[in-house]
Amino acid sequence: MIHMHTFIPKDAPAKMRAFARWSHLRQAQLQEASSVMTDTVTEFLRRQMERGNWETVREVLRGKPMTKAGKFLLEELRGNLVAKLIIKLGLRKVFAVGLVMVLLPLILAKVAGEVAHQFRK
Repeated sequence: MIHMHTFIPKDAPAKMRAFARWSHLRQAQLQEASSVMTDTVTEFLRRQMERGNWETVREVLRGKPMTKAGKFLLEELRGNLVAKLIIKLGLRKVFAVGLVMVLLPLILAKVAGEVAHQFRK
């Protein structure tokens, strides 16, 4: 069973609004960043599963990356996301890191829900 509450930070909408005010990013930029991050997360997890890292991907999607491999995978994913946001959207590193910290838990919850829905079919 996937526990979505482990992914979603407390007061996520308030944090997102505060981040948007602080960074002076427009709504269109935030939507584009969300799209880039969702595509990157999906592709990254797909590549990991193709390499045979099923158990590690499952840990990350369940919100419990407790093993060294799970923690490493999550850190690698964060690094990839920050790099993509800097390259594709031209964001400064501090903004890219902030977006990843706020949006990654929500995107992981969404991807985990989609995966669970696919397996139920």
